[in-house]
Amino acid sequence: MNSSTIKKVPVNKLEVGMFVNDFNDEWQDPDDHGKDEKFSRNPRKLNTGQEIQSVIKQGIKETFIDITKGKDAEGQTKAEIETELQAQLMALDYDNEEDMVMPDHPPTSFEEELEKAADVKSQARKLVGNILGDARMGKQVSLEAVKDTVREMADSMFRNPDAILSLSIIKSRDEYTFMHSVNVGVFLMSFCRSMDMDEEEIIQIGVGGMLHDIGKMRTPVEILNKQGKLTDDEFKQMQEHVVFSRTILEETDGMELNSIEVASEHHERVDGSGYPNKLKGDQISQAGQMSAIVDVYDAITSDRCYHKGNLPTVALQRMMGWSKSHFNPELLQQFIQCVGIYPISTLVRLENNLLGVVVKSNSQSLLHPIIKIVADAKRKKHLNPMELDLLKYRGKYDNGFRIIRTENPEVWKINPKKFMPNPKLYK
Repeated sequence: MNSSTIKKVPVNKLEVGMFVNDFNDEWQDPDDHGKDEKFSRNPRKLNTGQEIQSVIKQGIKETFIDITKGKDAEGQTKAEIETELQAQLMALDYDNEEDMVMPDHPPTSFEEELEKAADVKSQARKLVGNILGDARMGKQVSLEAVKDTVREMADSMFRNPDAILSLSIIKSRDEYTFMHSVNVGVFLMSFCRSMDMDEEEIIQIGVGGMLHDIGKMRTPVEILNKQGKLTDDEFKQMQEHVVFSRTILEETDGMELNSIEVASEHHERVDGSGYPNKLKGDQISQAGQMSAIVDVYDAITSDRCYHKGNLPTVALQRMMGWSKSHFNPELLQQFIQCVGIYPISTLVRLENNLLGVVVKSNSQSLLHPIIKIVADAKRKKHLNPMELDLLKYRGKYDNGFRIIRTENPEVWKINPKKFMPNPKLYK
């Protein structure tokens, strides 16, 4: 596909005869599966005005059209948009040496902490499974058990923030419902830490993340597990899970407001298009705005029965495109700094055409992670892995060791998990 022939067009500029290549609405995927089983999101030519109205009715704001397959229109090409978004990502780097505050050295190395972090996440997954099972039977949430586990996760994060975060960025094939709740908790705590929140606030928001979808246990199982698109009525019932989550947490003794806000506002959007209350801007709490970002990021980077997960860098670029309507742009930028412009496991191409897998972040510069060189793209040859700290090559004369773009590991038949420290932990 030639990205210079794909253009972004607002829905109010769509015309009969245009070919929609991408409906650009994947942000709905965390729960919706699509609101209307009669509405197809497959690429297609628009043949009637009624079809255009159907697109608008879905709440879609912008689409991508293929001008080689249908009518042309004014608009930015996908190539131009990708270049612009990449420039915005690069602008988020904070490696200006005059302003740089050197971080404290983590008390535990990434390799040392990784196994402990994996054990904590495994315990959290079992706990979430038990709690959601209890909730389905109407039992009270065991807040102390959740807090204890969240504290263990926070302790791991404070010993080395990259270890437990990497286990959420690199997706396992474990059961999505439970691991999504754990991942949202991990991402939120890392997000909070990057914003210098105090430990108690981090714990409260982490608890909210772990329990944000507890209301789904009151959603009919046949809707929750439906493989295809949801009907309008089923979609309304699915939306109710947010209301149920709030009710369950409000009825739990000792539950803090921060935790409740995460659970009750993670589907709200800053332009008022979210649910259940269509809150706008600052009507949504900071915890709610943060959880909306994290919930979507984890959902769209995960493989589901109805869609293939995006690569982390692709997900971040798409979310930046959505940020003017769905997310708080400043908070999204902070989240990107938290997970990294090149999140762990990203395959990157250097200026000298070497390919490397990001294995550790570098808190001194988002643009200079630690990578493992694994292939030569020019010669199309896999190489013996060699670890490289790109920070050592920072500066005007970097000898070709500058990241120029990300690559799809499937195209190069590279499995990034193989090159991580202790790869067996990344199932």
